[in-house]
Amino acid sequence: MRFWKFAPVLLGGLLIPVIYGCSSTEPDQVTPTATPASDTADDHADAKSPMDKMMPGLKELSPQDYKSAMAQHICPVSGEMLGTMGAPKKVDVDGEAIWICCDGCKAKLLAEPDKYLAKLK
Repeated sequence: MRFWKFAPVLLGGLLIPVIYGCSSTEPDQVTPTATPASDTADDHADAKSPMDKMMPGLKELSPQDYKSAMAQHICPVSGEMLGTMGAPKKVDVDGEAIWICCDGCKAKLLAEPDKYLAKLK
């Protein structure tokens, strides 16, 4: 019976990571997303590749920034593909332009730049 008194608190605690997205978790390593294999060419016409998924946010960038973000393509902090959460953000780290998926990743990147820049190499 006591459990039901605390159920809303427990449920709310489980929803916090869902609400705050990438700024609340960090993957151990950056891995690109794979697309499922298909047997027919017709299936490929309707399927969206990971690159298509990242296009919406990248379309908001200038041509030079678009090319730079495409070359990096992954946020070093969250591991998310750039452009999937809106336009990626450019952060200057020791004179180098680094792209992140959202404002929530900026503080982590600036706090430990060597850790996250190593993931891009």
